[in-house]
Amino acid sequence: MTKTQYTFSPGSTVLVTGANAYIGSHVINILLGLGYRVRGTVRTPRPWLNEYFDTRYGKGLFQTILITDISDPSAFDNALTGVSGVVHMAQAMPWDPANSDPVGYTVAGTLNILQAASREPSIKRVVLASSIVAAGYPEGNKPFKFDTDSWDNSTPETAISIYTVCKTEGERQAWKWMTENQPSFVLNTVLPWMNFGRTLHPEIGSSGHKWIRGLLKGDTFPFKVVPIPWFIDVEDSARLHVIALLSTEVNSERLFGAAAPFVWSDITRIMKKADPKNMLIPDAPQAEKASLGEVVPAQRAENLIRTFFGRPGWTTLEDCIKATVKTA
Repeated sequence: MTKTQYTFSPGSTVLVTGANAYIGSHVINILLGLGYRVRGTVRTPRPWLNEYFDTRYGKGLFQTILITDISDPSAFDNALTGVSGVVHMAQAMPWDPANSDPVGYTVAGTLNILQAASREPSIKRVVLASSIVAAGYPEGNKPFKFDTDSWDNSTPETAISIYTVCKTEGERQAWKWMTENQPSFVLNTVLPWMNFGRTLHPEIGSSGHKWIRGLLKGDTFPFKVVPIPWFIDVEDSARLHVIALLSTEVNSERLFGAAAPFVWSDITRIMKKADPKNMLIPDAPQAEKASLGEVVPAQRAENLIRTFFGRPGWTTLEDCIKATVKTA
């Protein structure tokens, strides 16, 4: 893809919220590699993050801004000056006991950044990090089919987790706001499934990475977790966010990040191959069955990764888990 086909040119500034997070850090890494400047938001100072990107790309291309509360209506007022695009990754952590209303916090943060972006005429794109759970949460091995109009309809009382409600309401309210306010920028959302893959820094973690690290030590806890039937490599997730930001072919879309179904025995087999001397890696339950579902829009997302980044398609589960093991 040529630079003239980008929605805005390299050298422009992009705001990425949740800059120290698993996917967010990879989004920043890709954008800096493409020649963009990045302004990243963090809740607390993360000097190691600045050091990492300064060392890799040179000083002055990446900076952090401290935003302690994204639910504050004025939280983003000073962060968006001169920005051409936004990738909103930050959200409430539902399992944080200090957060009494994670759904309200997530929705408020999303609407606040949309409102602030609408007041900044330089902004052409906003990308919202959603999740596949916003489309639905398959139960066990029951067949399912997701399309671009699929939505999870759980309530806080019936949802399998409050995280599901946070992601669903955050995205749903974003689209509603766009319809009601008709801003000058384009909104795209990305709905990735379970992320595995390498981390850029030891300070960065994720559920998937934690599970792999546990398996390397013999912990069977991941087998007891509700199975997540599909995976995506974290760098493919990040690529989809960048595509949603920069591709002129993607306008007001939901991009579904789902590479392929998996079972834990697939993962432990790859781990044992990657780390053959590790006798602690447990055997996965043999009764597992692969997903019977279909994620129709995933083909569109994979084709975009091919055309935009020149890649053969989704990263394979084997390459993804090997990369996870190396940085676990």
